[in-house]
Amino acid sequence: MNERIEKIFNNSQSIIFYWQAKEGWPVEFVSKNIERFGYNYSDFASGRVQYADIIHPNDVERVLDEVVSYTQRGLAGFRQVYRILDGQGAVRWIDNRTTIERNDKGAPEYYIGTIIDITEQKEAEHYNTLLGTIVSQSSSEIYVFDRISLKFTYLNPIALESGGLTMKTARTLTPVDVKPEMSLAEFKQLIAPLSRKNSPMNRVSFETIQRRADGSSYPADISVKLLDIDGQLQYVSEVRDISDLKALEHEREQQHTYVQSVLDGLSNEVMVIRPDYSLEWMNKAARDRMKSEWIADSEDPKCYEVSHYRSRACEGIDHPCPLREVLKTKQEVTVIHNLSHDGIDCYVNLVAKPMFDEQGEVTSVVESAHDITSLIQLQEKLREQADKMSHEATHDSLTDLPNRRLFYDRLDESIKRNQRLSAVMAVVFIDIDKFKDINDNLGHQAGDEVLIAVTDRLQTCLRASDTIARLGGDEFTLIIEGVTDKKGLAIVLHKIMLAFDEPIKTHAGSVDVSLSVGASIYPLDAADRKTLVRYADKALYDVKVNGRKGFKFLMK
Repeated sequence: MNERIEKIFNNSQSIIFYWQAKEGWPVEFVSKNIERFGYNYSDFASGRVQYADIIHPNDVERVLDEVVSYTQRGLAGFRQVYRILDGQGAVRWIDNRTTIERNDKGAPEYYIGTIIDITEQKEAEHYNTLLGTIVSQSSSEIYVFDRISLKFTYLNPIALESGGLTMKTARTLTPVDVKPEMSLAEFKQLIAPLSRKNSPMNRVSFETIQRRADGSSYPADISVKLLDIDGQLQYVSEVRDISDLKALEHEREQQHTYVQSVLDGLSNEVMVIRPDYSLEWMNKAARDRMKSEWIADSEDPKCYEVSHYRSRACEGIDHPCPLREVLKTKQEVTVIHNLSHDGIDCYVNLVAKPMFDEQGEVTSVVESAHDITSLIQLQEKLREQADKMSHEATHDSLTDLPNRRLFYDRLDESIKRNQRLSAVMAVVFIDIDKFKDINDNLGHQAGDEVLIAVTDRLQTCLRASDTIARLGGDEFTLIIEGVTDKKGLAIVLHKIMLAFDEPIKTHAGSVDVSLSVGASIYPLDAADRKTLVRYADKALYDVKVNGRKGFKFLMK
């Protein structure tokens, strides 16, 4: 599954970044298709290049300020359009959709960004704007002709130049003469609505092909009106060269085709959803996901049928409905769906953005689905690694008992707790008698087996609320809760001594094991950690110098 997701990422038009919410945005993950911008995955993974380094210098301050603003406002995600510099230093425009991951307290921890190269789109927009300006400032050809004879009475200089005419010659001609492919009857029928008695039309418009005097042709939009000019009704025709507009329409069609191709090339599912859950549009990834058996009406599929294989709208913790939330708030919404099937985990991040009409009402919602299973799995793996490292830092690798560090932490907590409850507890130090001889005679493997067996037998003698720790070598320590006095503690320690009446079996043979034990009691002997430990250690020392195999309390 991970290999498949990685392959989808690397072949997607979208580039995925996973940033830490820290200064400089350290990159924790970036899809390998970053190479299309001339960078290597290792540049970011190693920290040699930070994301802020590739943002265009003129956009850096704005981009960073916007991220801070969106984050502080508590948004779940946002969109930014800005410039970056690719690996060769060329300027590229990108559309960056970012999701903010926050901890339980709402503080940002990570940013997940989906980046699409829109450089060509920006260049096309610039060209279209320039072309529109030229078209809007161009002059039209004006023709004025008599209502009865249809002969021209006036042509403006542009019209004369286009037809290669003089005004004297033009006054002998009609519109049919300069456009011979249209018959007189056809032309009269075309302009007839302007002069009818009942409800005459104000204007007649049509498109045609105009020919110039040099034989060239161009598409034209012709508008004809019947106007009173100098006390006489005459036809006024405005001929507008729409070559640029036609070119612009063609450009827009190409741009639409390009955008459609880009969206169809995305591995992310993109759908435009109406308020009734029906689909207005979807890209190829969404269409490919459809299963006919889940579609109740093939002419009117619903979003939940297509993407979730459900017979009703999404709901609940695992499938919150982004459409209902967008309709309610009129704001962009991001949710995560658990689409796990047959024991296979699958998580999808859904970003739903509203589309409004002129009255500000939501007409539809654009929903983009991004599979974040690998990111969720990565987070879980990182958590497991952190837990493992934390455990290894506080536990003995052989016995899995708390080590010295954790023992002292628990002892501090026990002292505070028993002080608050006015209760009693004991600190116990244990050494295995003649453990060095066991290692020397039977080997270290046998020694390790003895240490593990000692751990097991100590655990059978104590409660879950007590603590057993290994400080190193053959040194064990105990924190025994709920002790009332030395007599009660003696019963527990005696039980421990009896647990070692039976030999311990190792791969090298059985070995008799005895313990030397020293103890101190809180608060009877001392009220602070340092003194309690010192007294228990001193008691243990007294046992060892007086023959071993026994236990002793502090004798003040």
